[in-house]
Amino acid sequence: MPPTAAIDSLFIDELTAATRDVFKTMVFQDLEAASPTSEDALKPGANVVGTVAFAGKTVGLVVFYSTLDAAQAITASMLGVEPASVNGELHDAIGELTNMIAGSFRTRMAHAKGETWAISVPTVTVGSDFYTKYVSDVQRVLCPFRMNKAELYVELIVTRSATQ
Repeated sequence: MPPTAAIDSLFIDELTAATRDVFKTMVFQDLEAASPTSEDALKPGANVVGTVAFAGKTVGLVVFYSTLDAAQAITASMLGVEPASVNGELHDAIGELTNMIAGSFRTRMAHAKGETWAISVPTVTVGSDFYTKYVSDVQRVLCPFRMNKAELYVELIVTRSATQ
């Protein structure tokens, strides 16, 4: 069984498409997508993490990971400024980017499966030497992307009960 078989491939396809669309329209960048994985060995080397929770028939999280340099480049592109000019806007920009990915994903899933979800406000964590520990039994898939030379990741985390 392939590593991503636990989560419906429609979820993965729609999340990938939502991410690429948001980057194209809001960051003005085309993303190159790589093969999604649920392997624990692949851990993003990120120090900027945006999270949006969703709940309905399916319950889970959409998580965006990037390096600080990539987050500054994303913020600068969204604001139309040079990366060196990014000041205190990074948290809001990455929060809004994560919110737009989750919102687009929610809309796509409503059309594809008829599921309606409520989503939370975004949370952004910036720092180093931190990790995510799941407190419940979850299934996850990590979708890697490349924006120019920067590696970005979007992770889908769902409760096991919602996918069975």
